[in-house]
Amino acid sequence: MEVVKVGGPVYRIGLGGGAASSVQVQGDSQADLDFSAVQRGDAEMEQKMNRVIRACVEMGEANPIRSIHDQGAGGNGNVLKEIAEPAGALIRADAFQLGDPTISIMDLWGAEYQENNALLVQSTDLPLLKAIGKRERCPVCHVGIITGSGKIELENFENNLKARDSGRKPVDLELEYVLGSMPRKEFHMKRIRPDLQPLTLPESLTIQEALSRVLRLPSVASKRYLTNKVDRSVTGLVAQQQCVGPLHTPLADVAVAALSHFDTVRTFS
Repeated sequence: MEVVKVGGPVYRIGLGGGAASSVQVQGDSQADLDFSAVQRGDAEMEQKMNRVIRACVEMGEANPIRSIHDQGAGGNGNVLKEIAEPAGALIRADAFQLGDPTISIMDLWGAEYQENNALLVQSTDLPLLKAIGKRERCPVCHVGIITGSGKIELENFENNLKARDSGRKPVDLELEYVLGSMPRKEFHMKRIRPDLQPLTLPESLTIQEALSRVLRLPSVASKRYLTNKVDRSVTGLVAQQQCVGPLHTPLADVAVAALSHFDTVRTFS
């Protein structure tokens, strides 16, 4: 099984982003250290990568993707461990496409550069995946191989190996110690009986007055408030939203939502 990275090239972006977010929440942050942690999106590359993934999914049973993980906090140091667990993998630093030639091995392993996914594919499916990437102009890098050793290993850049004259791997970890033996979080639940007081109403308050006050609230009395307060096209599965007409002014008689991007089955309400 081959390890492949699909998406944008490696940049010194989002380095330590997860840790920086925690520090910022706690109110102890330094601007010079946080600058490298700032993420920078690339909508064009995101579209290209999504088209590659969608093309594979639309192939049905011939889909070359055996496993896919989104790159998040921790960058390659996290996503490649997750996708290789528990079998283990050997990753080659020179196989990555670099957007910045000054990238260090630490930057490569820890940066959370955006619009990038890790995949597992069979070696026989690599040409197909690379052809799809070439068609969509999206980088597809064959960065490693599943080894079955139970370890995640990272081979350094070739120029670094020559300079140090050493074959020591910058990353050589047993996955069992990193991911395999992580204890599950336990939740201890107990029921607490609420101390409820009986409802008491002012003697001067009548049902008519209470009803009049409630119906004055737009969130209660106005269906227009209900249809306008939320996003009416999120998920991309909305076939008929709440409003109709060229100005989306009248309310529709029915709302229609698709169950999938790849089917014609709908739900009505």
